[in-house]
Amino acid sequence: MANRNGVAFSLVSLALTFVLFASSQINAQVDPSIAKVSPYCVKAMDKPFCSEVVKVADTWQEAITEVLSETIMQTKLAEPIMASLLRTLSPSDAKLKDNIGNGCKKSYNDALETLKEVEELLKTGDKTKSANTKISSAMSRLDDCEDEFKKVQMPIEFATFYKGSKKLLSTCLAVERTRPDLLN
Repeated sequence: MANRNGVAFSLVSLALTFVLFASSQINAQVDPSIAKVSPYCVKAMDKPFCSEVVKVADTWQEAITEVLSETIMQTKLAEPIMASLLRTLSPSDAKLKDNIGNGCKKSYNDALETLKEVEELLKTGDKTKSANTKISSAMSRLDDCEDEFKKVQMPIEFATFYKGSKKLLSTCLAVERTRPDLLN
């Protein structure tokens, strides 16, 4: 029963990731002169996606809180998704499978802890202006997970999830770079 719940949870989270991507792709097809880009997304690589994530924000603090919350939520979903997908992998070397699972689990857990540190920094005003560095560090930790798949191809479902995680982290960086006290 627990296995079915894990698979169902994984499918739901993959669906959420797909919905975020689909909405950004639909927005990307809109004429850029018509589409409204959030002022907090001017430095984003995917402005329509960023604007969709922060659409309810009226202030920079609301925008960064929104995108950071989405990113933390996505990062928390990694462990059950990875566990479910690892059961579908059948590398001949069980040790390799364990290394992938443990490596990615550690990478996502480290990224999650770093994002929680960013959340606390931003709540207190980030006087050291280190949020950007920490978000970049979280992104590097996800790259460590990708590196675990050197000998075995990353399953497409996890690859989609991984790309979604990276896209949200990139969006976090972009919004953080529009911080009013950094622009002055």
